[in-house]
Parts: sequence; structure tokens; C-alpha cells
Amino acid sequence: MKIDPKAKIIKVQKERTDFKSMLVKSPNYFGNITGSKLKPILKIVSNVNYEQITCIGYNPETTDMEAVFSISQSAGYSGGLCTNGSFEHVRFYLDFHDGAGFIDQGSVAVNVHDIPPGLDCKDISVFPIKYVATLKKKTSKWSKCENPLLPTMRAILSWNNDPPANSPGWNPVWGSVMTADIQIKPAPKFSITESIDLSKYLELASLSPNLTAAQIAKITNIDLVSLNPQPLPPKLNEVAKIYEKLKVPASRFAFKTVQKMIKYPSSEITLMNKAMFTDLKINPDLLIDQFIKPFPVETSKTNVDYEELECIGLDYNTESLAATVKIKKNAGYSSDLCGAGSKEYISFWIDWDDDCSWQYLNTVELSVHDISSPANELLYSVSLPLDATYHRKNCNTPNVVRVRSVLSWNVPPSTTDPDKLEFYGNRVDAHVQLKPGIEITPGDVFAMFNIIGGIDVDHVDDATGLTKINSVFAYNALPVPTGAAFGGEIVINGPSFPGFKYRIKVTNLSDSTWYYLSNALSTVGWSPVPPYSPWTTQNPDPVDHYYYYLDFNQNTLNVLGRFTPGTNDKLKVEIEISGLAGTFSKVIQMDNVWPVVTLQIDDNGDCTHYSKGDTITGHYFVNDSNIWYWGFGSTYGGSATGTTNTPAAPGAAFSIPTNSASYPCGSFSLYAYDKTIVDSQSVGHYSPVSYNVCLK
Repeated sequence: MKIDPKAKIIKVQKERTDFKSMLVKSPNYFGNITGSKLKPILKIVSNVNYEQITCIGYNPETTDMEAVFSISQSAGYSGGLCTNGSFEHVRFYLDFHDGAGFIDQGSVAVNVHDIPPGLDCKDISVFPIKYVATLKKKTSKWSKCENPLLPTMRAILSWNNDPPANSPGWNPVWGSVMTADIQIKPAPKFSITESIDLSKYLELASLSPNLTAAQIAKITNIDLVSLNPQPLPPKLNEVAKIYEKLKVPASRFAFKTVQKMIKYPSSEITLMNKAMFTDLKINPDLLIDQFIKPFPVETSKTNVDYEELECIGLDYNTESLAATVKIKKNAGYSSDLCGAGSKEYISFWIDWDDDCSWQYLNTVELSVHDISSPANELLYSVSLPLDATYHRKNCNTPNVVRVRSVLSWNVPPSTTDPDKLEFYGNRVDAHVQLKPGIEITPGDVFAMFNIIGGIDVDHVDDATGLTKINSVFAYNALPVPTGAAFGGEIVINGPSFPGFKYRIKVTNLSDSTWYYLSNALSTVGWSPVPPYSPWTTQNPDPVDHYYYYLDFNQNTLNVLGRFTPGTNDKLKVEIEISGLAGTFSKVIQMDNVWPVVTLQIDDNGDCTHYSKGDTITGHYFVNDSNIWYWGFGSTYGGSATGTTNTPAAPGAAFSIPTNSASYPCGSFSLYAYDKTIVDSQSVGHYSPVSYNVCLK
């Protein structure tokens, strides 16, 4: 990327630079909260000058919900790549059309920065830059293939302000909203005979909720594929009979057959197919002439009547390329959801060095079917993990590169010619920004890890072992409180150097005891076909405790270790590589103790001690070395919150008056969260307590 000499300097308005402080003055400062009694001071609702959702989609196989959004300005994002920048928040909702309305699926954040105005190798502006927000579907719903489940998905993009939970009608100040229909994968049709014993499988599944179905099947030697036989592709004459009524032309349903005839003109199968075409009263020669007609290289699309690739972008958190595909018709995809359907092939290309040369990455498959949808269109997404280990630049050098995706129906696209299009499909180009980091060239090998307990190592204080200010989770950018300790499972991530071995040493700084990790390590990989996320498990050398660095496709998140220390001490975690000098280390403070909460009601142990009109008294007590916040409340009224421990036991006193209109029975409750990062993926050990009171 080179700097654009003609680019205009962006003047960021005060409503953008002072956005947070204005919201502090009034939650409805900008008038974006519908029905609020607070009068707006300045009306700004869904402003898309800086960021905007351009596409959303869903992958039925991986259950990933994805939103592609554009960053269109060179400034207005709170600083460059060497600063903390700001965050684009995306909250997802699903409406299953069962009367429950939109169900909140959670939110994810993406770190964005000011990127200087630049030009690529073709002197085209690098803006807009395309980012992707990805979140796993939370709500579980199943259906049979005879009745496709087609929920409506909604994504709300909001800059520097997480959309409130359970508010699908909320409009952002800076950002946008997009809604589309998606398709949920139907439940598998298992064929189980009396000779198959599933008892061990079911027992392990109930005892090990963190294991995937594939892992459980591997451990218990159950062949899930044989239990769920896949349907065979339909025969041409069968499809022709069905599509005659649906008015799907032969140029669609016979496309794959004719392509094989073109490729193998003298084969016996081709002769049989010609005879079949004669019986169907279809002239294959006309179809051949239609299909082999060359397309201009400059065109970005061929036939997009049935499907079209809409967007491509980069998930900044997981560093995966993602593309969205729109299915435009109810028929023309070879079979319904109970059949084999057909394939959409999506290939990915990248211009790593911005020198106008495309490098082929891989091709992903997407299964599509004849599905009657309300709007005659369904939105899908596919993703491809990107290994950028040897393509990083430091934060002083923005690294914006070109990417391309090519769509082709029922015929894999070219892996050598990035410009070639097949008869059905199109291509989309975009600019994406690679995450900055340590510059590693091929051949460099050194001991290091860059994420520990879900947090970037630069945001963990080596003196205290606690998180620093502005910490976020590395893989979803959700905020983490300052001064957070670590608990549960500790996951370590870092660059991989296949061909070498490494080991991880853990030293307890309280008593100087130490050990090397020696447990089995499971990592998730990537495959363009099922299983899309295969697992690999390796055991270290039993003597020296060395693990092998794995190839990227076996370990897309570069997990180097998982362990559960189960202590409250400060630990030093080191990594070393076999045969190489030097180590890399990080200190973390552990906290595996839940907050202590007690609730005392002065009723002498009798929940009916009080009468209507009495004042209920008691104490509540909260204590934790790593307290985050707590809350006390009662159905009779009165509440309190705090971010520090209460006075020493019995704690803080309370008195709640009642009257003749009070409910006969009510409850008192107290809860507390500490700051601990739990299992490298969430914040807070949660401790609740409650007490019931009934008035005479």
C-alpha cells in the first residue's frame, strides 16, 4: 500500500471524538432510543459515514453467524494501529417465527483503527476496508429435512457502544442494521440397528459436555458416518421430471452432466448420457454451445440468476476470510433438503505483497438445496482460516492487502487462473487489513507465545500477573476488566514452526516448584469438506515432554498448550524449543476462589417472623480478593450495588419497610462476580444467594 497523494484530510466531528462523554451526559443524547422520555440533544441515528454492514450470512455446518462491514474513512476510529483504537460491536439476533420474536445470540467486537489513505498496486483506493464479525449461534433449534427451519437473522453494528441485550429494535448512533433469512441444518437421520451399542457413546457425552460429537465418536469407536448415510445425487431423468413442473431449464439441471460430457467426450458414460438426453427430448449440442461460449476476462460475473457472491472480508479476531453467498431462487439446486442437493464452490485468493499477483489459497464447499423461502432468497456464509505468520508487519506499517473470492456452482473454480469464471457464478474483490505483529520471515524459529489465558501477552503485567488497562479477549475483542486474574483452564497460543518441538514449563513463584505440561493436547483444524473442523490430539514425549508444532490446517488457532493449574498462586509460564537456545515467559496470577457471599435476615430462622407493616432487617456480606461487582435486592423494594468488598462480617446492614400492600411472600437476593478470567474465555466467578420471607 502506498500513500494516496491526492487524499483529502478527514476532519472528524466532535460528535465522533467525544461520543462516549456525550453518552454519559444522556443515554439518549443522539435520539437513537425509540420511545425514550429523555429528549435528544443532537439527532444522529444509524449514521453510516464511517462504518456500515454490507452483508450478513450463516453457515449451517459450522453454526457461524457472520456480518461483513465496511470501514470507509481514514480517520475517526480513535487512533492508529499502535494505539488501542476503538471497537465495532455487532450483536446478532434470530427469529424462528414461533412467536418468541428475536432471540439475542450475544455480541462480538472488532478492533478498528485510523488507517492512512492509500492506493493499491492498481492505484485504487484501499477504502472501503472490509472486516467480518463472527459469532456462534447460541439458540438450539432442530427440524426435519422435510420442514426446513428458516429463521430471520439480524445484525446490529454499533461503533464504540455495545448494542444493549434483548433489544432487537435498537438503532445505533454510528452504524447500521441488516436482516436476512438463513437456513438451519436439519437433524441427522440416524440409522441404528440392534448390533450397534451406543451406551459408551451416550455415557461419555453426558460426562464430557466440552467434547465434540466427533471426538466422542473417535474415543468410543462409533462410526457416525455409517449411522447417518448420506443421500446419493439424483439421476438426471428424475431431476428433469421434477423441474419440468417447476420450469427450471435444462441449462440449469443438466449443467453438471453436460460439463462431464465436454470433459470426457468419448467415454461410455457420455454416450449413455446422450441417449438419456434423446429420451428427455433435450438437445445436448445446444447446451454445449451455450456452456463453452467464452466470457470476457474483465467481467466480474457470468450467470447470477440462481446464486451470487456478495461480499468478502477478514475476521480480524480469528484471521479468517469470510464470504457471503445469496441463494436467489426456490428451485434449481438438484434436490430438496432431504436429498444430496448441489455444491456452491467458493475459492479464495490473496495478493500478499500488493504487487498485483494473486496467490490461490483454497476452495470451500457449500451445500445448497431447493428450499421454499418467504423472500425467495437465503443468505449463507463460508470462511477460510488465513495463515498470516510470515506476512505480518509492525504497527507502524499498515498492512492492507487485496483479496478475491470466486463463486462457481456445481463445478469447482480454477485454482490457477484467478480471473476465470464458470458458467454460473461471479467474483468479488476487497481490501482487508492484516493484524500487526512480530515480523517473522520463513526460516526464523524462536520460542514465543502471544496469547495466554485468552489475553494478548502485552496486556498482562509481568509484575502483578494481572490484566492491564484496555484489555480484551484476543478472539472476540470483548472487554476484560483491568486487574483481572486467571482461573480454570489456561490456553496458550503462539506461532507454529512445523518440524520443531517445544515444551512448556510452569513454575509456582510462591514455593518455586515447577513442572512441564504433559497432558494430551487437542487442537481444532480446518477442512474445506466435512468434517469442517477436524480435531487433532497429540501426547507429548513421555520423557522430555516435548510437543510437535502442528501444520496450520491441524491447528488454526495455534494452540500450544492447555492446562488447569488449580491454584491461587502466581505462576511463571515458559516455552522452549528443542535444540534452540532461549525461552519466552509470562507471569500470571491465578484465582480459583469464588466470591464469598452471605445473606442474613433477622428473623430468628423463621421465614414468617415478620408481619405486614414491619421493617425487615439484616446484613449482606461480600468478600473476594479480586472483586468486580455485586448486587443486593429485594422484591419488597430497596437495592444496592458495589465494586468493592462490603465491611467485614456480618457485612452491610439493611432495613426494608413493608406495608399493607406488600406481597405476602417475597425474596432477598445477593450476588457477586469477581474479575477472574475463567477458562480463557469469559470473565467472572459468579456467587449467588437468596432467602425467602413470608409476611403474616
